[in-house]
Amino acid sequence: MKKRYVLLLCAAALSIGAACSSVSAHGVFIANRFDQKALVLGEGPTDNAYNPSCVKAVEAYDKNFDAMNVETVNYEDHISIIPTDELGVTVTFFDYGFFTKDSSGKMHQAPFAEVADAVKTTHAIKWNINYWSPDVKPGGIYNVPIQIVPQVNPLTLRKGDTYRIRVYKDGKPYANAPLIKDVINDLTNESTADADGYATVTVSANGLNVVGVEVAGEKEDEHTTPKYFSSLSFIIDPE
Repeated sequence: MKKRYVLLLCAAALSIGAACSSVSAHGVFIANRFDQKALVLGEGPTDNAYNPSCVKAVEAYDKNFDAMNVETVNYEDHISIIPTDELGVTVTFFDYGFFTKDSSGKMHQAPFAEVADAVKTTHAIKWNINYWSPDVKPGGIYNVPIQIVPQVNPLTLRKGDTYRIRVYKDGKPYANAPLIKDVINDLTNESTADADGYATVTVSANGLNVVGVEVAGEKEDEHTTPKYFSSLSFIIDPE
């Protein structure tokens, strides 16, 4: 597994005002938004604003998969990444917070202890690995608990091509991992990896592609269950 770099975050001069809103099957991924390489929180065709404080770290690797620094910019309701020519891969660690359902079915953005008549709480934790350069040889990253590792650099492919991925959990192949092979265009079409964590994926677009794994973790306490969403994303520039 690859080693990490020293985190560098560059804040813009805007205050933090957006809230983390919903706990459904949202992933985080890099996308082209408003002339930015934005970190998007979304599912299917829907994007959501989020508090930049949800982003706990952004780590970067160059084209040789060596650790490097990367600049990020905080806006009121999202962050963006400033890529350089040497940027190969980024890894984002995102904590969406606690969401608690009360006995009436209403969802609150708060831990169990802070909600009257609380029933259960979900802690939404997300990771994203984004490929920026076709020159990178894919590999695992040591500190991402659940990750999708492409067996070929997906930026060397085109729409309709197929490629193999392998899903890892805690550094080991994740047998029968639950997969969403096209988070952007086919969110409800779920499948699984095989017993060795492998699956075959089709490149869905000459543009943004996002593959995801969504799974519940072991309970943090008697009321709180973590919900993990880990994604692999890449943007194929159309010719």
